[in-house]
Amino acid sequence: MMPAVTSDTEETRYGAFWDVKLMARFLGYARPHRRWVVLALLLPPLGALSQFAQPFLIQQAVDRHIVTGDLEGFSRMLAVLAGLILAQFGIGTLQFMVNALLGQRVVRDLRRELFAHLLAMDAQFFARNPSGTLTNRVANDTEAVSQMVSSGLVNLAGDLLLLFALAAGMVMLSPGLSLIVLAIMPVVILIAFRVTRRMRLIQRQGTLLQSRMAARITEESEGRDVMRLFHRAEAARADFDRLNRSHRENADKSNFLEAFQFSFVEGASTALVAFLFWYGSHLMSGEAVTIGILTAFIDSVRRLFFPIRDLAGKFTTMQSAMSALERIFTLLDTKPAITDPVRPVATGAIRGELRLDAVTFRYGEEPVLSDLSCRIRPGERAALVGPTGAGKSTLIKLLNRTHDPLSGSVTIDGIDVREMALGELRRMVGVVQQETFLFSGTIADNIGLFDPGITRERMERAAGETGAMAFIRTLPKGLDTELTERGGNLSVGQRQLLGITRIFAFDPPVLVMDEATSSVDAVSERLIQAALERLMANRTSLVIAHRLSTIRHADRIIVLSRGRLVEEGSHAELLARKGLFATLYALQFRGGDPAT
Repeated sequence: MMPAVTSDTEETRYGAFWDVKLMARFLGYARPHRRWVVLALLLPPLGALSQFAQPFLIQQAVDRHIVTGDLEGFSRMLAVLAGLILAQFGIGTLQFMVNALLGQRVVRDLRRELFAHLLAMDAQFFARNPSGTLTNRVANDTEAVSQMVSSGLVNLAGDLLLLFALAAGMVMLSPGLSLIVLAIMPVVILIAFRVTRRMRLIQRQGTLLQSRMAARITEESEGRDVMRLFHRAEAARADFDRLNRSHRENADKSNFLEAFQFSFVEGASTALVAFLFWYGSHLMSGEAVTIGILTAFIDSVRRLFFPIRDLAGKFTTMQSAMSALERIFTLLDTKPAITDPVRPVATGAIRGELRLDAVTFRYGEEPVLSDLSCRIRPGERAALVGPTGAGKSTLIKLLNRTHDPLSGSVTIDGIDVREMALGELRRMVGVVQQETFLFSGTIADNIGLFDPGITRERMERAAGETGAMAFIRTLPKGLDTELTERGGNLSVGQRQLLGITRIFAFDPPVLVMDEATSSVDAVSERLIQAALERLMANRTSLVIAHRLSTIRHADRIIVLSRGRLVEEGSHAELLARKGLFATLYALQFRGGDPAT
């Protein structure tokens, strides 16, 4: 069995700062947006140039105009400086917007591909990977990549360029003062990097704790009745409190480190500026520097600390994004076990003959179906019965290619289902499940599932056939009534009727029913049974039956045991044989005569 896509350890670890293969693959997503890429790359040098020039203008303004009293020239210099400040503001704003737009466009394409890939994955993949992990890939990991584009990759290059420009300008202003700054800066950068890295690790752990709390809330909200019945609410509350306390302690650590980092960088910059004032005053007395040079130099130091404060965060943003890209591409490289054939067979008009020839299938090591062969004729109503674990539901999953058999074949009208296009196969096999899954949205959305071929008139006609229109008309907006999550504002019976209405609207030639009335009350069961009778007319029907009283009128009953066909015949014939079916029937109606 293949491992899951990620584990908790992989969720919180960092990748390398730069992975050439990952970046080369990711940049392929940026290629369609090359105009935005070019603009994003042009802006940082312009921003660095505007900041590089400002200290020199300050030096000239002080030494040539303020000190000499040339106020007319000072006004002109001040106007140029104001223009550079406005240019810096405009370039910075434009750069932020361009990077954000580029990041969102690239990640939109990546999310679209991820979502489409997940829709194509097989059932075993979802059994191995929790839904929370997959949601994290599409939501949080792509957001980490977006952050890399919008505030990491391009801004990191811009910050490095600005650092080099300011360092070069400081050397040009005063080599002696520059040596002091260049000696102190590596220590400041190293401490800031170590604090930021530790802070990001703690924040990632906090995200993991947050997702666990969300999963716990979801699970225990859905299982609230069980919690009440078994008096487990107090234990659940204590377990959640433990997670909540861990999250709070984690947040306290993160907040402390963030405050320390900000205070450290601010304190270091203030201390350095104070030292430069003191040392620079001694140099001025020896005429090694002028007051203008000292003023401009201190302005450069002030500017230097802004990118330094952000650099550590940008490096960890890059590391986080590299890990996210690795997980995303691992998911995209996971191939579905069930795929369309290279050259799908054209099916034409479907009669609905179903055949299994020597089919074998197992989950893990235990066989579920063993060399099973049977045939269901076009238009026949066949029922599948047998003890739990006999392979009834598995047979349906093989029919619509949720799984493929390990050996043997499943055919419709003589065509192996593995040779059919998946979309065409699943449209020709309609499945009414024990519980209908409804999506958030309108009733019409849930009947037509946004299929352009399912018109409004077709929905109304289908609802009329099933009897669902009777309750739909009582709702505030009829077919346009909004449903809550999983159709929580409808009864179980109403949800089942909508599920049958959905099948009516799509009109498949083959119908499979997995005990569609097992979870409803007697009144709803009669309505649903009447709707199913109309639905089964003139189409091949396969019914999985747990309650044997519901299949009295089946054309043929197929009895499975341990993955093998052990009996088949009509209801009366099987009772007369006094075999497994008769035994199961007697157990369900204990005290009655199985022969009746």
